[in-house]
Amino acid sequence: MADWPAKIVELARLKERIATLDADGIFPYTLPAVAAPASRLEGFEERTGITLDEGHRSFLAAADGWPAFFETQDLLSLEQLSGGAHRDAFAGWIESAPPQAKAAGYSAATLLPIAVDLEMPLFAAMPVANGRVESRVLSLDPSGIIDDYASFEEYFDSTIAYTRQNLADFESGAYRL
Repeated sequence: MADWPAKIVELARLKERIATLDADGIFPYTLPAVAAPASRLEGFEERTGITLDEGHRSFLAAADGWPAFFETQDLLSLEQLSGGAHRDAFAGWIESAPPQAKAAGYSAATLLPIAVDLEMPLFAAMPVANGRVESRVLSLDPSGIIDDYASFEEYFDSTIAYTRQNLADFESGAYRL
């Protein structure tokens, strides 16, 4: 199982370094929410009838979401997974998305959005079949599936790598308004 505290600290430190260089405030500097207790995780599963993937569930037990997790994309909390603006934005987008974005017949009913950018159509979602969330994470934009990760941990690790690249870009001066 993933060492979520170590991974969270690694990403937070990268984001903090970016914040010191981001004089124009391009990317918000945020920290994750506090851990979701087991009772809230169980309550979510009971209320929704959805069994979370163990990797994603273990992350939520360490941090219940993270606003501006990657650039302006929010990693959803249990409350946001249950409904609200983020779920509505995803459902509205996927149902009206061009055919290439509805790859493999996915819909709002067969995908659980886990990360949503309210400023642009960029999402991460996990397939749901028979009330169980699969381990895969799909990164989606209007062109369709742009990344397909085998697990939530792999998705998180890729976010660390992309954030590390953003830091290198800030250090090189690539992000200047």
